[in-house]
Amino acid sequence: MKNELSEPMRQAERAALSIINRFGITQPEHIRLEDIAFELGVWVKTGPLEGAAARLVRLGDRGVIRISRNESNAARTRFCVAHELGHFYLKHGHTLDRLCKDKDMHWYHDTGHESIANAFAGELLLPTFLVKKSCDVNRVDLNPIISIAERFQTSLTATAIKFVRLCPEMCAVVFSENSKVKWAYRSEDFWPFIQRGTKLDARTLAINFFRGAALPSEPEEVEADAWFEVKSTDAVREVVEHSIAIPSINSVLSTLWIRP
Repeated sequence: MKNELSEPMRQAERAALSIINRFGITQPEHIRLEDIAFELGVWVKTGPLEGAAARLVRLGDRGVIRISRNESNAARTRFCVAHELGHFYLKHGHTLDRLCKDKDMHWYHDTGHESIANAFAGELLLPTFLVKKSCDVNRVDLNPIISIAERFQTSLTATAIKFVRLCPEMCAVVFSENSKVKWAYRSEDFWPFIQRGTKLDARTLAINFFRGAALPSEPEEVEADAWFEVKSTDAVREVVEHSIAIPSINSVLSTLWIRP
């Protein structure tokens, strides 16, 4: 998966940007989701919610988004609200009641409604024109991504994808689940292909989490063929990997960088 989004996902981003422009948002702190949702006809509330991260109930041009009162992570809460707002605004499905699980918020590798809602949420929370300058770095790891996520109060997954799309370096973000690559998102010039569904190589840093070991806090160089196929004619032999665990869904988010 490179940074060329499908047309439905691009349409979702354009819809989110129209909301940003409608409310005159020019700073991260202006993205007040509950106020935006209310103006769009949606009431956001917290309450008991079993087996789901968020719930949308829609009736005509009105709706209610319920977020679990047990969710203590503000960034995840914001993304859940933006994701459900995407379903509402883009009129996904025909049911009045929609439940989304935590894993749906990390789903980006197809053109289904969950991926499209995530694209909408990513642009609503991380408008490209506000984020782009912060992605222009000469060293790629999770640290600038974490900084952007803290500034915009967004999830690491959504921030990492936006970062890779806008970063001028050869880099990729990989989401691993249960010791396998779930999906990978590559920058425009990151030429190696990372195969979905493959079991993580023992030489990757990411595999440590699934083996019960701690992940290194700093990025490290690993052999490139631990992550993708390398031909004898390829110049790249090592990549810089930085991985962070997402224990709540037994997953790891990794950045890979090919040094120039």
